[in-house]
Amino acid sequence: MRWLIFFLVLLSPASASAEDRVFASYDEYAGFVDEKIMWRDFVALINSLGGEDEYTEAQLNATNAQLLNAMPFDFTGSAVLKRVELTPDFSQEMRVYWNRQKSYVYFYAFLHRREEGLVVLKFNLNTNSDNIFDKF
Repeated sequence: MRWLIFFLVLLSPASASAEDRVFASYDEYAGFVDEKIMWRDFVALINSLGGEDEYTEAQLNATNAQLLNAMPFDFTGSAVLKRVELTPDFSQEMRVYWNRQKSYVYFYAFLHRREEGLVVLKFNLNTNSDNIFDKF
């Protein structure tokens, strides 16, 4: 499990690129992230939040297989555990997802609200909450 956590940390893109998805609103972003994580659609999540130009298709497929193995069941609940407004345009948040099998996964995002919409500058998906809480 430790290598999975390390691997997920490596998935965090350093910064948003020109091709990364711009969300029209916070609600659109939140709905997208919730849907992709709850249904374990990790390739779409990674690609849309900054990984499309960071990883090869083979790397994404291998990552997806490892994530699905670590989280074999869809999630049934979610909550925003912590949200911090750093400035009027920058924020960070921690989300948690769980299922009936008592599995949890934690999601961190560093967000920038720009004129054209909301962009995820950095994200992290982890099965260890300490690694996410440490970002605050």
